[in-house]
Amino acid sequence: MKTRVLLALLLTAGVAFAGCTTAYKNGQVCKERMVATYPADAPALTYSIPKSAYRGTRVVVQATYKRKLDTPYGSALFKVYSVDDPAAVQCTFVADQIESFAWLAPKKMADRYPLPRPSLPE
Repeated sequence: MKTRVLLALLLTAGVAFAGCTTAYKNGQVCKERMVATYPADAPALTYSIPKSAYRGTRVVVQATYKRKLDTPYGSALFKVYSVDDPAAVQCTFVADQIESFAWLAPKKMADRYPLPRPSLPE
């Protein structure tokens, strides 16, 4: 009797953790795709933790990169400031297979990898 209860608890725990790992794995796949499509000559990205929706069906990875502001009149007398610009991608999944990938920011990357347009019923 005790073995049946223990076995049932272990199986329940295994099923519960399987859903959690799907969201984590999908987040890592989306981040890897972001790294692969980001230009090598662009400023380095600083990543945040991937955010995922219900069971990892939709994942958004956010990052920032440094951009230097132009000095007025090109003078070297002024201190050079830099700002953090946002970068983000969105991935959708069916189970653990990637269905779509799109850059949300910056604009030049969003133009190269746009969001897929939903198909309208005829």
